[in-house]
Amino acid sequence: MSRDSLVIHEQTAARLEWLRADPPHATLLLGAAGIGKGSIARLVVSDILGIKNAKLTDSAQVTIIEPDEKQTISIESIRKLQQFLRLKTAGNARIRRAIIIEHAGSMTTEAQNAFLKILEEPPEDTIILMTAESTHDMLPTIRSRAQQLTLQVPSKEAVLAHYADQPEKAVMQAYFLGGGLPGLMTALLDTDAEHPLFASVTAAKTALQQDAFGRLAQIEQIAKQKPDALRFCQALERIAQSGLEHAASKTDDKALKQWTRILRAAHQSRDMLASNVNTKLTLTHLMLQL
Repeated sequence: MSRDSLVIHEQTAARLEWLRADPPHATLLLGAAGIGKGSIARLVVSDILGIKNAKLTDSAQVTIIEPDEKQTISIESIRKLQQFLRLKTAGNARIRRAIIIEHAGSMTTEAQNAFLKILEEPPEDTIILMTAESTHDMLPTIRSRAQQLTLQVPSKEAVLAHYADQPEKAVMQAYFLGGGLPGLMTALLDTDAEHPLFASVTAAKTALQQDAFGRLAQIEQIAKQKPDALRFCQALERIAQSGLEHAASKTDDKALKQWTRILRAAHQSRDMLASNVNTKLTLTHLMLQL
């Protein structure tokens, strides 16, 4: 499997080679947001089907399902998938078709129940790859019918070597802001404004640069979708962690206290959101502490 375009932990790469050589009917790729799960899923499918990565979205052999603007995967998407699977495939290869479901945990309960029927009787010529940060929002019956592969974060040395052709200062900043997660680092270095994690880091940096009034004005936009609010808190945590490391290297006690306070507030807010505390209330409490 080519690793030219991605930086992958050695143990993860070895497991992906096994996956490519003898793919099970369904695989769940697990890993932190920004580690590059979607890119890795596409790389696996590209290798197995022999289709260039850039051509996957246009291929009649591949269906890629992603959350809609409401950050969910509806039952309508699964019904379209069922129609896709009724089509016959051509050729003699054992695997002739692939399905990628990104953020599989965002499937509604109805969608998961419909998808379960596909997993119970999967077509022999089709592989299914799902991506998720965790299995928390997935039905146990779906989890039990898929091989799980946890993606490990590459070493700092491997990540920095991968981006050696880019300006060192920008790479180091992206490394600390991205927590060493290749997908997020790539978005930060490429300034990919469409990447949700890049947008969250940008929003977090903006909040830290504004006064209380300006921060409170941001809440309405961030609070529209709970996943956006969670990513905002995660981005603040990453920035605060980066700030802590820099302050420690400079022995700046004042900055250490400031970044510790911000890190604690962001972490507390993320826990509140995970416990289903009202999103606007949580973000208001957070913004007033920055």
